Amino acid sequence: MKSQNVKALSIGTSFVLTILAGMPAVADDTELLVVDPSNISGTPPNIMFILDTSGSMGDPVSTTRPYDSDFDYSDGSCDTSRFYWTKLDIEPTCVGDTNTQFIEEAAFLCEDATLRMSGIGAYTGVMVQYRGNDSDDSRWQQLEIGNATSRVECQRDSGVHGDGTTGAVYAQAGTGLPDEFTSDPDAEISWGSGDAAQAYTVYDGNYLNWKENPETANLPKIDIMKAVTKNLMNAIENVNVGLMRFTGSAGGRVLHAVSPIDTDRTAILNKIEGLGAGGATPLAEALYESTLYWRGLDADYGDLQVDPDTGEPIGDIDPKAFVGEAPGTYQSPAMPVCTRNFNVLLTDGMPVDDADDQAKVPLLPGFAGDIREACNGDEVDGRCLDDISEYMYKVDISSTTEGEQVVTTHTIGFDIDLPILKTAAEVSDGDYYLAENVETLTTALMRIIESVVDKGLSFSAPAVAVNTFNRTQNINDLYISTFLPDARVHWPGNLKKYTITPEGVIKDDKPEDAVNAETGFFKDTARSIWTDITVEDGDRVEFGGAANKLPIPQDRNVYTNNGTLTDLTAANNAITPSNATAFSPSDFGLTGATGEPSVEDVIRWARGQDILDDDNDDETDDARNVMGDPLHSQPAAVVYGGDADDPEVVVFTATNDGYFHAVDGETGVELWSFIPKQFLADLPELMLNGDSTYKHYGIDGDIVPVVADLNDNGVIDGTDFVYVIFGLRRGGTEFYALDVTDKDSPELMWTASYPEFGQSWSRPVVARVDMVHADLNALKAVVIIGEGYDTVHDTAAFPSNPDNVGAGISMLDLMSGERLWRAGRSDADLVLEDMTRSIPSQVQAIDFSGDGFVDRLYSVDVGGQVWRFDVFRNKEPDDTDDPLVTGGVIARFGGEGIASGGETDTRRFYSAPDVSIFYDPVINRRFVAIGVGSGYRAHPLDVSAPDAYYSLRDPDLFAKLNQDAYNNYDSTTGIALDGDMAEVRGQVNTEIGNDQRGWKYTFLDEQMMLSSSATFDNSVFFLGYEPNVASAATCQVIPGINYLYRVNVANGDPVANNLDEMTGTEAEAARTTALKQGGIAPTPAFLFPSAPQPCEGDACSPPPIGCVGVECFNPGFANNPVRTLWTQDGIE
Repeated sequence: MKSQNVKALSIGTSFVLTILAGMPAVADDTELLVVDPSNISGTPPNIMFILDTSGSMGDPVSTTRPYDSDFDYSDGSCDTSRFYWTKLDIEPTCVGDTNTQFIEEAAFLCEDATLRMSGIGAYTGVMVQYRGNDSDDSRWQQLEIGNATSRVECQRDSGVHGDGTTGAVYAQAGTGLPDEFTSDPDAEISWGSGDAAQAYTVYDGNYLNWKENPETANLPKIDIMKAVTKNLMNAIENVNVGLMRFTGSAGGRVLHAVSPIDTDRTAILNKIEGLGAGGATPLAEALYESTLYWRGLDADYGDLQVDPDTGEPIGDIDPKAFVGEAPGTYQSPAMPVCTRNFNVLLTDGMPVDDADDQAKVPLLPGFAGDIREACNGDEVDGRCLDDISEYMYKVDISSTTEGEQVVTTHTIGFDIDLPILKTAAEVSDGDYYLAENVETLTTALMRIIESVVDKGLSFSAPAVAVNTFNRTQNINDLYISTFLPDARVHWPGNLKKYTITPEGVIKDDKPEDAVNAETGFFKDTARSIWTDITVEDGDRVEFGGAANKLPIPQDRNVYTNNGTLTDLTAANNAITPSNATAFSPSDFGLTGATGEPSVEDVIRWARGQDILDDDNDDETDDARNVMGDPLHSQPAAVVYGGDADDPEVVVFTATNDGYFHAVDGETGVELWSFIPKQFLADLPELMLNGDSTYKHYGIDGDIVPVVADLNDNGVIDGTDFVYVIFGLRRGGTEFYALDVTDKDSPELMWTASYPEFGQSWSRPVVARVDMVHADLNALKAVVIIGEGYDTVHDTAAFPSNPDNVGAGISMLDLMSGERLWRAGRSDADLVLEDMTRSIPSQVQAIDFSGDGFVDRLYSVDVGGQVWRFDVFRNKEPDDTDDPLVTGGVIARFGGEGIASGGETDTRRFYSAPDVSIFYDPVINRRFVAIGVGSGYRAHPLDVSAPDAYYSLRDPDLFAKLNQDAYNNYDSTTGIALDGDMAEVRGQVNTEIGNDQRGWKYTFLDEQMMLSSSATFDNSVFFLGYEPNVASAATCQVIPGINYLYRVNVANGDPVANNLDEMTGTEAEAARTTALKQGGIAPTPAFLFPSAPQPCEGDACSPPPIGCVGVECFNPGFANNPVRTLWTQDGIE
C-alpha cells in the first residue's frame, strides 16, 4: 500500500489506457511473465465508485477549469488538427514551434485513440507508421520525427478499424505493398515484435493548448469531481463500473449497478452529471452498504426512500442492483473465478453522522470469526471504516464462485488528509491518495485504475567459473543473475553469488542451504554472499547482490563507444557530466523539447544518481542501487589469476537496460560498465520509466568468453588474452567483441552486423578453421554464428515465403569481425536454395580429429531443417570448385520443405542441436546423435503444434561428403522425416531398425522443449515445459511446469537396470522427474566440483553434479571427466 500526495503528472493517462485495454498478445517468451491473473477468467475487473455527495462538496476551491474536449482551445501554441506524440513519460509542448513529433489528423487512423482522447486528451498505445524512402521500400515502422503525413495505425484497432473505408482491418506485413491494410489476419504485422512493439503517448493539440493556458476558477468540489470522473469514464474501457452516493445522513445507495462501461457509458455519465451536494459524510456506513451489495445481502441504507434526519426524498436507486423488485435484496455483481473487485472511495471530509453501522458490522457473515468481534478504535464517527475494508479483503464475498473473491479498497482524500482513509486502504492492499484540484484528482483516479500484476522471481542459467588450476573441475562458486518482471520500461535485475558443495547443495553466506526444496527457488531467509550481513535477500531481486555493491555515482566507470577510439577508457568514451558536450542530444534520444531531461541529467542518472528521488528520501544526490534485467543473457565468469585457494575472478553480465557490467568476483563491486552507443537513446525512457506494453530490450544475448592462456599457467599474463563476445538477441542485430585482457581497461574490438542478419540470437562459437584467406588472423580463429531470428515467426501462422533475414550461417574473423565465409540462399560462398528459414540457435562446431580445427558443423533452422556441413582443410572460402565447406539438409522435422499442410507446419525449433557419438550394440555400429527439440519459444503459450524431441542418427561419422553428395542426399541416404523416427513414448526396450533414422519422443500434456538437451555418459537430459496453468483456488498464474527427462541416447529408454521388468507406463515414470521451479528452465548443466581440502582417496574426486537453474540433482554417473578424442572405427 502506498500513501501518495499526488502531483499534477502527465504520466497518468498512460496508466489507464494501456492497462485497461487488456494485456496484449506478447510476441516473445515474456508472455509467461506478464500474464495478468485477472485474465484467468477473461472477465474485466469490477469497480464501484463511492462518491461523496455531502454538503461540503458544494464548497468552492480555486482550480484549473476541467478540460472539455468539445471546447476549442485554439488560442494556444499547438495546432488543434494535430496529434503530438512522445516515447518519453513527459508531456510535450508546442511553445516556440520546435515540436516536430506530430501526426496530421488525416493521417492518424487509430480510431481507438481518437475515441479515448475525447475524454482526457491523451492516449497511450503501441503504434506504427507506414513509411520508407519510396513506395518500394515502405513498410510499417516506428514513428518518425518530422513525418506528419505518413499513416499511423495502433494495435488496439487490429481487426476492428483499419483504414476505416473497407473491410481491410489489419496492418499488413511486408514491404512495398499496394495496400498497407489487409482483411487476412494471418498476413498482419506481428504486434509486440520489432518496430511494432514501441508504445507512444499521443496528445490532442486541443488538450495541450488547454494545458498551456489553464483558466483558473472557483468551482464547487462536486463539479470538479463530476467533470474529472466523467472524463475518466470516457477514457476507460473493458471494465465493469458501478456508482454509489451517500444517502443523505445515512449510509449510501447504489446509483448504478456494476455493469460494462462499454455498453452503459452514457447512462453512467448521466448519473454522474445528476449528482448534487447535501447531507452528512457517513463514510463507514456507505462502505458497509457496499459490502451488502458485493455479497448480495439485503439492502440497509440503500433501502431508504427519505433521509431519516431531514425527511427529504433521497433520490433514485438502480433497480438492476436488486434481485426482483427494488428495493430489497441486492443482486451481487457477476464474479467469475478470479475476477478483481475494487472500491474507490472519494471524500472531502471527516466522518459525520457515521456511527449507526457499528452494531451491524460484527454481524456480517464471518466478521467475528475471521476479523474481530467488534470494530477497533474509540471514535464516535467512522470507527468501522478500516474494519469493513479489511473484512472485504480477507473474507470471501461470494459463496457461489470457486476460490476466494475479495475486494480491494482505494481511497482519495479530496482537499483533506484523513488517517482513517490511509488505514482503510492499507488493510485491503489498496492505495491512498491526496488530491487538491482538477489535475491531481485526475491523476489519482487514473493511478487507482492501474492494475497491479503480481509476478514472480525468474532466473537465467548460473555462470560457473572454470578452475584454471584444475581444468577438469569447477571453482565451487555460483554467480546467478536474477530479474523481476514489471509493468514498466525498466525490469529490475541483479547478480548474486553462492557456493555449491561437492554434494550439489547450494549454500548462502551463513552458510546454510539457500534453495527451498519445495519451490526450486531461493529461501526467503537466504543471504547471498556479497549481501550485507543485516540483510536476507532471499528471493527478492532488488536486495543484496552486485546491484547493492555498485560504486557511488561519481566513482563509477561507465563507458560507451563514442567515435573511432577503441580504448573504452579514452576520455571521449566516458559517460560523465563533464563529457556531456562530446554527445549530441539526439545521441540520447532527446529533441530539446521543453520538459525533456537534459543530457547532463540523463548521464547522472545513467551513472546511478537518484536525480528523480525514486526512494522518496528528498535527496537527489544519493545513489540508486539498481541494475537492469538479464532476461536471457547468461553471465560469464573468468579466472584471471590468483591461486587455487584464492582465484581472481571477474564476472561479466549484461542487462536489458543496455549495460555490460564487469564485476569483481570476490567483492561483487562493479569494475566498469559499457553501454553501446546504440542504446544511449533508450536511457531517457528507462530513466522516466513509464508504463510499458511490451518488454524493453538492450543486451540480451549470452556472454561468451574467449580465454587464451597460451603458457598454460592458470594466469592471464604475457601474450595471453581474454575476449568476450555477445549478441543482443531482441535488442538488435549486432554482435560485439571486447578485449578484456586487462580487466580494468576494456577495449572495443569490433561490432558486426550484415544486411542478412536477423536479431542476434545465436550464441557465438569460437573455433579454428584452416582456411586460406588474406585477412584471417594468425591463429585462424573464427566466430561461427547462425545469422539470427526473423520476427516474421512471432506470428503464429507459418510464413509461406522464405525468411527475409537470419537464413544463413557466417564465419567472422575473431580479431576483426570481418565476415570470411557465408552459407545462404544467395550472395553466399556456399549457395543453398533450401536455406529458407532463419537460424536463431547456436551452431555446433565439432573437431572429430582432435587437431584443433573444425571438421563438422551442425545446425537447425526455425522451420525444423537439420543441417550438416563438412569443413575441409587449407581451402579458400570462395572457391566453388574445391570448396572450404560443403553441406545440406539431412532431416526435416517441422513444416519447412514438406507439403504436409498439417500441424507440423507450425512446429518450430529455437534450441541448438546436442551432438554426441554413441554405440548401438543391437546393430554393432557407432553414430553421431543429433538431438533437437521443438517448441514455440516466441509464444510458449501456443500449444497447437505436436512438439517432440528427436535423436537423429548421422551414419557418416568421419567421412566428409562433397557437395554433389549433399545435393543428392535425399535420393541416397534420405532426408529424415518425422515418420522415419521410432516413437519411444510409452515404450521400453525399443530397437531402432535399419530403416529408421533414430528415435523421437512426442510430448504429451501440451509440453514443448524450449532449451537444448545435454548428453553425458550415453544419457540424454532434456526438459519438457508445460506452460502456465490457471489456478482457480489461488487466483494466480502458475508459471508452468518443467519436466526433466533422462533417457538412453541409443533408443530413448529410461536409464534403469530393470528394463525387462518394466511396462510402458512404468518406463514413462522412470524417464521423467517433475521439477519444482516454474518458468522456462535453462539447459541442464553438469558441474565437476572441486574437492574439499585436505582430502583423501575418492573424496579428492567428487562425482559430477547436474543442475537445472539452482535445482541440482545426482546425474547418475560417477565417471571423472577426461580428455578424449573421437576416433574412426577400425583405426588404431
